[in-house]
Amino acid sequence: MLSDRPHRRSCSVIGLISATAAGAAARDRLAAAWPDRTRVYDGPVGDAVRAAFAECGQLVCFLATGAVVRLIAPLLGGKSADPGVVCVDEGGRFAVSLVGGHGGGANELAVEVGGLLGAEPVVTTATDSVGVAGLDTLGLPVEGDVAAVSRALLDGEPVRLDAEVSWPLPALPVADRGAYVVRVTDRAAQPADGEVLLRPPSLVVGVGASRGAPVDEVLELVEGALREGRACRRARSPNWPPCRQVRR
Repeated sequence: MLSDRPHRRSCSVIGLISATAAGAAARDRLAAAWPDRTRVYDGPVGDAVRAAFAECGQLVCFLATGAVVRLIAPLLGGKSADPGVVCVDEGGRFAVSLVGGHGGGANELAVEVGGLLGAEPVVTTATDSVGVAGLDTLGLPVEGDVAAVSRALLDGEPVRLDAEVSWPLPALPVADRGAYVVRVTDRAAQPADGEVLLRPPSLVVGVGASRGAPVDEVLELVEGALREGRACRRARSPNWPPCRQVRR
């Protein structure tokens, strides 16, 4: 049930919203199958959608797609911040990835929901439709002209892979030469026109310090070393900053 107490957004929670008895029945099946992943939002549909959009990492709306579009349109902020939204029709035939297909995980959620409810997942993002990995779905920080390079990949135009760092990537339709470039690098650099930079977490920071060394001073030294080495801070290992360890 929708609590009177406001929640902070939890990226691991899926908000469930319905407006009819048929929708509620499908909603409850999903809630029963995923009790630890879902939160049911009752009450007026508009209020429920707004609350779930603010509080959850993903939404499954058992509503018409057009209705959901009108409800969430004023709430949309950007691909990197919006939750993934999936719509399931009244007949339970289709699970449509509507918003946040990649960044919000709606494409994968549509497949999961479809498998559970016996619905056909509908995924319309271009890269998924043709079986090409999206540059923003590789799990790496990405910079540059993502739209233009992705369009070139989809259109079959030659795209060159420039790997300054050896890092595992899914198969991409790349060529030896091309006007567009996917560059894998941990160097501090700005993307050129028609170029995408992928930042693998290839830089590992090692620090030796006396007991009681000020944390701010250590961090400042690390940042200085990165600048001196022309290394990109976005390519640091996700384990940094580490837990503080005290040597006895």
